[in-house]
Amino acid sequence: MRISKPSLRILALLVLSLGVAGCGGDSGPSFEIPKDPKAAAQFDLESLFAQIALELERAKPGSETASQLETQLKTVGAELAERGAAVVRTRLAEVGRIEGFIPLGAVERELERLDSIERWDADVHTQVVGELIRELEATKQAIAQREQNLETTPEDSLLDRLEMLFLLSALSSSGSEDQTGYAQERDDILRDVSKEAEEAIENEDYEKAQDLLSIVQEVNPDDENARRQKCEVDGKVILKRFSRALETGRVTHSMTLLVEFSETDCFDEIKDGLAESAAPMAEAFGMLGQEATAANQLSLAYQRYRDSRTISTLLLGESGKLPGINAFVDRVNQSYERAFEAGEYGIAWGCLNVMTEFTPMTPQIRQHIRMTRDEIRRRAVRGLTAFPFADSKSSSAQVGDAVSSKVIQYIFRTIPSDVRIVEREQLERILEECERRQNCKGLDAADFIIYGTINDAKVETTKNSSSETRRVVTGSESVTNPEHTRWTQLRDRQRKKTPEPPRTIARDVTEDVTIQVNSVRKVGIISVSYKVVEASSSRVLFADSIQTKQTFQDEGRQGVQLGNFNQETDFVELPPDIEILSGADGLSDVISKEIGVKLVAFLENPEEKYAADAKRFVDEGDFIGAAREAAYAIILLEIKSKELGTLRDELKRYAMEVPPL
Repeated sequence: MRISKPSLRILALLVLSLGVAGCGGDSGPSFEIPKDPKAAAQFDLESLFAQIALELERAKPGSETASQLETQLKTVGAELAERGAAVVRTRLAEVGRIEGFIPLGAVERELERLDSIERWDADVHTQVVGELIRELEATKQAIAQREQNLETTPEDSLLDRLEMLFLLSALSSSGSEDQTGYAQERDDILRDVSKEAEEAIENEDYEKAQDLLSIVQEVNPDDENARRQKCEVDGKVILKRFSRALETGRVTHSMTLLVEFSETDCFDEIKDGLAESAAPMAEAFGMLGQEATAANQLSLAYQRYRDSRTISTLLLGESGKLPGINAFVDRVNQSYERAFEAGEYGIAWGCLNVMTEFTPMTPQIRQHIRMTRDEIRRRAVRGLTAFPFADSKSSSAQVGDAVSSKVIQYIFRTIPSDVRIVEREQLERILEECERRQNCKGLDAADFIIYGTINDAKVETTKNSSSETRRVVTGSESVTNPEHTRWTQLRDRQRKKTPEPPRTIARDVTEDVTIQVNSVRKVGIISVSYKVVEASSSRVLFADSIQTKQTFQDEGRQGVQLGNFNQETDFVELPPDIEILSGADGLSDVISKEIGVKLVAFLENPEEKYAADAKRFVDEGDFIGAAREAAYAIILLEIKSKELGTLRDELKRYAMEVPPL
């Protein structure tokens, strides 16, 4: 017969227990407690606890053996009880709270499972019971509060009552009368709501049915029948509202309703039922577009053609024919040509986008798009240049030219898509023209000019001389050996047995030496005032002042030779002033980067300002300006491969809103 490993383990413990009990008389049994009970296996600890408890029953009360067994039992039991308590807490955590409370049923089940913990350790048992009672009382209070809320909730507040009944049922004791009652009341309300919804559908009161079925679906999201019913009702409601909006002339509102409904989960299931009326609706909208074109109302025509296309695409799955679309595209093409000729490239680009929305791309349109995009990009990416920063007379180095050049380099490296660097030769031409004209209008080679002045660029040097005295070894001398003196004082017999030490020994000669110390400290200082000026108006857009410092310090020592001591001359080694101010990683580099960081923050992401300005122009009724700014924003977003959002659609709308140029 084979014996399992657990059985063998118990048998071994029993044999050990009996063997120990049979030896030593009154000394009693002795169990070996694991050094780390936390690392012991659960089965081993439970077996050990049972053995110790058995021997404790046999031991004489009050004896040393009984005391030892009680201590051992407490150690093992405490570990077992803590493990049991951890299991209880884990199970409760896995149950999950409802509005912060644990259901009564879960707490009550755990209270019924605490016998083993009580047997192992009464203190741990008391602690766990206290935790469970606190949770129990909190849940009971929550139930009482929600019962009170339920009593004061009006009967017609169906959703609120259903939610409270659900919570009360979930928090109540499992299988209790209270839980059954709450669930029954909830089911009764849902049944009545479903019945009332069916009656509303029969009476074609679809709005009421929609509201009632929304309640059922929200409370019972897994009710597939209710979901399908609501989808059908939603379709009927949207058709009714759509027709009503058309009848009252609220065409845009009707299309908004249709588009919003197309984004719901129900649309795919019921769109076939809407297809029958889709073709006439699409044709009607197309006719409205044709009429608006004949009246030279391009904005209205564009909107109606888009509506027709939307209806056909959503409900029929095809583009559909648009009556009079060729005449509309011809009018838009004429608007494009006038806008391009007038230099309003934002409007021109919007017109091209409208044309490609309704007609195939042709080589001619593709060429026009490329030419228009190039013009927009040339204007959207602003030109930037920097005039050499002026050096002050008090500066000890001429660093203005280097600082301005490094600022420009930093900006271009950091935001190459946001600015276009204009060479200095072009800047000089701009300034000459500005001076000649007394204004800078029309000078678009550079949009922004950076001016600056080096307020100070110097190195302050301070020198200090001092001395230090050291005790140093300068040579050596021979002196009488104390060991030899002691040897000569020995008796003759002892001297014969002891080797004679040397008569003299060498000793270091030390002297005080004073060394001259020279301490030199250099502090490089550079400060700059600068500003960004709009070239077309000479208006200051940004101004700032900045200062930075660098400190260098070293010590040198005078050479000294005295006897054998030799102190070589230690020269002060500090960078020259010109290197501190304008060398690699010098002050001009440091301050150029600091200025560059601030200017990048001022100049970066101009597309955000373009988009904001477009909305502002729309509010002011300036659709030409809005189209221009929107086009600038789009071109930069495309360069950076960023999301356009609704900007392209807005650009097309702005272009159609512009009166004939």
